[in-house]
Amino acid sequence: MPKPSKPDKHVIVIGSAGGMGLWAARHWFAELDDVARVTLCDVEPLTDKARDAMLDAPASVDYVRAEYGTSGLSLVDRVMIDSAIHAPAGCLELSKTDLVVLAVPLSAIDVVTGGLDGRLATDAWLIDVSSVKTAPLSQMVELAGSGVAVAGTHPLFGITGDSIAGKTVALVPTQADDGALISWLDEGLQRLGAITMNVTAERHDRYMLIAQTMTHFALMAFGDAVTSSLQGDESLEELRQFGTPPYLAMGAVTGRLLTQNHRLYASIQQAEGANEIREVFAEATRRLSDSFTDGSLDDIETEISGLADRYGAEELSASRRLSEQMFRAAQVDPEDDLESSDS
Repeated sequence: MPKPSKPDKHVIVIGSAGGMGLWAARHWFAELDDVARVTLCDVEPLTDKARDAMLDAPASVDYVRAEYGTSGLSLVDRVMIDSAIHAPAGCLELSKTDLVVLAVPLSAIDVVTGGLDGRLATDAWLIDVSSVKTAPLSQMVELAGSGVAVAGTHPLFGITGDSIAGKTVALVPTQADDGALISWLDEGLQRLGAITMNVTAERHDRYMLIAQTMTHFALMAFGDAVTSSLQGDESLEELRQFGTPPYLAMGAVTGRLLTQNHRLYASIQQAEGANEIREVFAEATRRLSDSFTDGSLDDIETEISGLADRYGAEELSASRRLSEQMFRAAQVDPEDDLESSDS
């Protein structure tokens, strides 16, 4: 697709004081060659972190604070941010915004979207970056206003690095989009080198229950079990000295999770279907524990072999390759595991 001759789109990112909203504003939307202006918006005043992140953005950048009242969403306290292109004079008018990006907590989607009702142009676009899709998109379609096209996105990565190239973004269509919005998102992301994946809201949420809700729960359970196992003067710091590559990997990922937004991770554990997926994990641990306690060495080996068969040769090969890359990045030898103690 040829590049537009002149950038013309105006994007407002609501919930951009930090986190994915700010990262996406800088490394996704401000990098698009057809976006002329990016407006950051949050309920808090402009932070130094947000200002510093946008200083060298290749689009014009400004900031407005959001206030919610009986008349809906109001934008106040506009601040210009130095960037590659100076932001135009005049406060943002929602009716002239091409794309509104919701980077707010799941619990606030309905309030924020309701505050936009009647304020957007009938040909405006509205997307979110939430980790759950079915319920938020349903609320957005219902509350956005007549004619507003709606689609969902989910960046499947953490907010590290300064480029979206090589990272995967799930794109979720709705009946409120005739295809133009999804196409623009898809083409723009691919121009930036990102990987896109088109998926229904239902299928996205089903897989995320396993890839995200169950995984986070398993890591927290691991961290709980490890810290509960320590006795007397034992410590995590000393335990790390005895850590095998799998322990170091799981310990590091668990610790990383615990340094992130606890409210966000709590909301993920309240997603629809989370109770059932946690029970699947709990039942698996109970069953394996009973099997390992009551079984012989041969029985346990058979259990492990059966699990390997369910994974399949292709998935096992990919998992080994990816884990070895991770171990090398941590400067540990993937073979320096329990193999060394077999003798």
